[in-house]
Amino acid sequence: MQHRILVVDDSPLTQFEMRELLESTYEVASASNVRECREIVDQFRPHLILLDLQLPDGDGGHLCEELRRRESCQQTRILFFSGTDNPAKRLAVFNCGAVDFISKRINRHELLAKIRVHLQLLDAIQRAEDAENKLQQYTQELERIVDSRTHAIEATQDIAVFALAKLADSRDTETGEHLVRMRAYSQILAEQLQRDSEYRDEIDDAFLADLFRSSPLHDIGKVGISDAILLKPGKLTDEEYEIMKGHAEIGARTLEEVARSSPKGDFFRMAMQIARHHHERWDGTGYPVGLKKREIPLPARIVAVADVFDALTSKRVYKEAISPEDAHDMILAEIEMHFDPVVIRAFAKCFGKMREIALNQFSEDSAAAGCQQGTPRSRQPKEYAAASISTNPKVLVIEDDASMRRLIEFWLVEAGYEVTTCNDAASALKFIQTSQPQYVITAWNLPTIDGGTVCRWTRDARLTHYTYTIVITSDTRPETKLKAFHAGADDFMQKPLDRHELLARLHAASRVVALEDRPAGLTRNDPLTGLPTRRQLDEQLEREWFRAVRYHLPLSLIVLDVDGFELINNIHGADVGDKVIQRVAELVQGHTRLTDYVCRLTGDRFLVAMVESNESQASHFAERLCKVIGGNGIVVNGEKLAITASFGVAQTLADTSNLDQLIQLSEEALVVAKQLGRNRVVRRSDTAQSADLPLTPPDWAAPLRKVTAHDVMTSPIVTLQEDDTARSALRFLLRYRINSAPVVNRNGLLCGVLSEKDLMSHMTDVSRWDQPIRSTMCPDVVFFPEEESAETIYNFLMRASIRRIIVVNDGRPTGVISRGTLLRWFNRQQESESTEAACELLEDRGDAELAESVSNLLKELETSISLELAHGGTNPR
Repeated sequence: MQHRILVVDDSPLTQFEMRELLESTYEVASASNVRECREIVDQFRPHLILLDLQLPDGDGGHLCEELRRRESCQQTRILFFSGTDNPAKRLAVFNCGAVDFISKRINRHELLAKIRVHLQLLDAIQRAEDAENKLQQYTQELERIVDSRTHAIEATQDIAVFALAKLADSRDTETGEHLVRMRAYSQILAEQLQRDSEYRDEIDDAFLADLFRSSPLHDIGKVGISDAILLKPGKLTDEEYEIMKGHAEIGARTLEEVARSSPKGDFFRMAMQIARHHHERWDGTGYPVGLKKREIPLPARIVAVADVFDALTSKRVYKEAISPEDAHDMILAEIEMHFDPVVIRAFAKCFGKMREIALNQFSEDSAAAGCQQGTPRSRQPKEYAAASISTNPKVLVIEDDASMRRLIEFWLVEAGYEVTTCNDAASALKFIQTSQPQYVITAWNLPTIDGGTVCRWTRDARLTHYTYTIVITSDTRPETKLKAFHAGADDFMQKPLDRHELLARLHAASRVVALEDRPAGLTRNDPLTGLPTRRQLDEQLEREWFRAVRYHLPLSLIVLDVDGFELINNIHGADVGDKVIQRVAELVQGHTRLTDYVCRLTGDRFLVAMVESNESQASHFAERLCKVIGGNGIVVNGEKLAITASFGVAQTLADTSNLDQLIQLSEEALVVAKQLGRNRVVRRSDTAQSADLPLTPPDWAAPLRKVTAHDVMTSPIVTLQEDDTARSALRFLLRYRINSAPVVNRNGLLCGVLSEKDLMSHMTDVSRWDQPIRSTMCPDVVFFPEEESAETIYNFLMRASIRRIIVVNDGRPTGVISRGTLLRWFNRQQESESTEAACELLEDRGDAELAESVSNLLKELETSISLELAHGGTNPR
């Protein structure tokens, strides 16, 4: 990086000396007063400022304090450069924010050494800050990974605990999804109590989370009860009932041991309280201890209501299920006897939600029974097949739990979706980029990369269509849901998933996807071919370009053009021309890889971008595609119309600065392919290295072989100095009525070219009008020596996209050759031949004086035209 130095001094001599001293190593700008310094500093953003103490319109110390308050000068090294010998003033400058004071009497070598030391110190500070920022980023990433792993461990614990409870509960074959419903009922009751009850201070988010995890363990002690008692279809005897009541103590002692051995045993302690006391009664007649009223722990009082409600509305071996309404009435009748009155009032308020859950499981039981009896499944939840907006919508499922992944895949495939599964986010992100599914279902806690990163990446990926994202997790904390939506998730579902709910949500999501894609499709896709537009391709290729540069990967572009397309339009009409374009687009898109990009540039011209492919690989693909297009035509009026195309291929090289230049190189190779006879592939490297290409017919090139660039060029040529300001350069271009001019350095050597487009970047900011044009000009200029063959220059201008080249002699510009110059030269050759013939005729008739006068007049006219054209004239007289 070249350091920038700003010299603020009212002495033109000092400015000149500083420029002369520093310009060979640094980028230098100057200001004569406080006003100019204010105007230039934010745009120039200097690394070091040499500041005079006394300025015509202000004090250097006050200016230094002002600069220190600007964001652009926070790290700038400000050095006072003054001739004062006053010790007090020299010390005062350091209080203003300066880092050094240098006397103007210092010798040049010491001044350069001091500047070099300060800039090295600035670089060291910058490197230290960068290292600190990276360390902070690493720390944040490590914290995120730790949090992610912690959540993953907690989720694994939850799954393991729930599986253990499920194992104990599974001994009763008719309890169905008892634990799932129990947990839901308990959570609904607790949330209602938190919103509106005297227990709101006891129930916080931690309480809700622990209750959710611990409530399924309420009957874990039943593992110690024999099947003869547990599964007995009739009423238990008194002795059997006493044995059955022992499950409360068995479960409590087991969980108590786990709570003591667990470093984070809060929810195990709550689970122990629930297991032991969920059969206690408000009036004290319950078991196993006989606690009453608020002696019973609050979690146990909540679970007691949930447990009884589910027991009443579910079928068991010893009874049939009753309706939720009947269960509601029976529970309310037990207020202040069996249940806490506060919990019962909350139960009455949220009964609607609990009733809905109970009816779902009731209807499933009824439907199953109906199936066995041959009756229609009238109450089964509605099935949602794949949405009609796409024949086979793509769904990506990201889940590290293999059983859950297989279950979701089975559900979706059965409903008509095209499903791909991944067990880690890294491979999933690559699939999203290449295949671009309509829906992504991702777990929140994943190894290495979490679901939040998946959501953020999907939203930032700029895909060709909208991707609907659903997060699934067993973490029910409100903050987790908020994080998911902030990360870009469209929907949030809690595990365990319900098949019917998942399909219903995907069906609803299809409408969102259709609405999101409707306006995007109008701007991102070509209406004739359906291919992405050039704008869309630029967005995609921007990432590929930086990836190729960063990781030193090849990137190749192919530009193809339908041969004789204008003739097809003229003979067969525009409708046939449209069919030809559609057919070519179909063939190109059908034969490219998923990782490649295809777009329609303009008219009958297409662009293919091949990532991680060099020019040789891209040209081999283009050869195959050329044969495919040549072997596939369209039928017009019962006859097959053959189609061929020409291809130009180019690859990124060390001197390829941007994508536009790479596209330009591909188009130059395409021009050569057209000139060579069409229906072929030409590499850009071949056109740059081969001098034997028959670019022009021999009879046209023959006159140019005998002359050099010096004989053809237009001269003299007007030039700009690299120290000229933008203001003077603008006047220069307007005066000579030209759109660009070569730029020379102080020694007169060609160093760049300045165009109107380059100059327009200065015009938007008045403060930049007086800046030198060296920072704006294009340093890459095409030039040829005077002794170069004119034929070589002719061939170059035929295949290149630029219109003119500069002719130099020992590095100094002496003329210009454009396509117009060559045409005028050909014309003059023909006129010269005619003039010579006329003069010879006059001489043959004996009028030698008239012949000489005509010849001299034509030479003067030719010289006048050349001078006018060299100065940019458009209407030479």
